[in-house]
Amino acid sequence: MATKTKRRRPDPFTDHEAVGNVNLDAIHHAIKPLDKIANRMELKWGCERLPELVSPDTAARFGAAKAKLDTAIIEGNPQDVAKRAAVLIRGWNKMDEEAEAAGHEPLAPSIWCHTTQAGFKFAVAQGNADAIKAIKTDAKLDGVAVFSLDEIGEILQSETLKLVSDVKTSFPTAKVMNAKVDLHDEIPF
Repeated sequence: MATKTKRRRPDPFTDHEAVGNVNLDAIHHAIKPLDKIANRMELKWGCERLPELVSPDTAARFGAAKAKLDTAIIEGNPQDVAKRAAVLIRGWNKMDEEAEAAGHEPLAPSIWCHTTQAGFKFAVAQGNADAIKAIKTDAKLDGVAVFSLDEIGEILQSETLKLVSDVKTSFPTAKVMNAKVDLHDEIPF
């Protein structure tokens, strides 16, 4: 019977039974080089974008190799995981070469930067992948808070700022001057 294994390093606090498990530790270390190249390629091309830029045959081979790696991980076979991880590393490199040869450009993050009148600097990224790429590749953003549109949506829906969002919905032309909201203050009468 196949047992499901975890991809992260065995943790003595959250999964003490996994500590000292030779198979889990071997699998963890076999996948580390693959994770490194996958992160590099997704930073360059965007999350899950590269398979869309290559031929259907290359994309299908990559998908099949990924499925075989997933099966090896679930089965807990470190030798097969190492073999399958090496195939996927070659697959990432092949897709990178093929996309460049076809004239595709790496993903350029969509970022808007702003400094408020009070001097607060921040940047807004269209998506989470844009935010991560900008943070990792743009030295001008060192020390600058970078928010994705999803994060801004979550902030505006939060209990603290929902009132501000409701006001903007009711009064679309209103200008936010101060977002200090204290829902627990006393009523002044």
